[in-house]
Amino acid sequence: GVFFDITRTARLELIRQEFLSSVSHELRTPLTSILAFVETLETGALDDPESSRRFLSIIRKNASRMHGLIDDILELTAIEGGNVHLRPTHVELAPLVDEAISALDAKAQARGIRVTNQVPPNAGVYADARRLERMLTNLIDNGIKFNRPNGHVRIRHESAARDKIIVEDDGEGIPQHHLERLFERFYRVDRSRSSDMGGTGLGLAIVKHLTLLHGGEVTVASEPRKGTAFTIHLPHQPS
Repeated sequence: GVFFDITRTARLELIRQEFLSSVSHELRTPLTSILAFVETLETGALDDPESSRRFLSIIRKNASRMHGLIDDILELTAIEGGNVHLRPTHVELAPLVDEAISALDAKAQARGIRVTNQVPPNAGVYADARRLERMLTNLIDNGIKFNRPNGHVRIRHESAARDKIIVEDDGEGIPQHHLERLFERFYRVDRSRSSDMGGTGLGLAIVKHLTLLHGGEVTVASEPRKGTAFTIHLPHQPS
């Protein structure tokens, strides 16, 4: 007789099925909304300019959500498939943080969130600049979306055994029992609120995998009613 250990194969198949189920669910919700409002417009709402503009705005919002989800799925699939190759160099951190903040300025202003770059001008890290900017953008975006109105997001840098980039907010915080699952694909603390904010549920998973590619790790600490801090730990530049 010949025996084959299919434990790993079965586990991977289960992960694949869960992933497909999650993707189908995440795409079905905005698509259903788009189809419903298109049908409403086709059946006479086009004659009402005010309603038409409102419906088109909702359609645009849901189409953008689907576009973002597909982009994140492709990005995560490429990372997990080993198809993302880093080009790490010495990166000046403060200007990179400024770029990430600038890209999210409109979103921050819409919610009255203040985002401040507290990274020292001379701070540098060893990383792939484009991928690090993606990681920072995801974390800052998270801090804006899930902060309290008129809240504050701060980005800091510390250097010890490894370089630390901290993105912290003063929002409501995350319950402790959610923290260990926070970097899983499609995991959300508050599913309805995340959907309303346009989240895909993949941003933190992308941050985690890109950090691992850099030979580092990402951690999270949170305290109820005081806020949440995500920390990217990166190795120093090899000598």
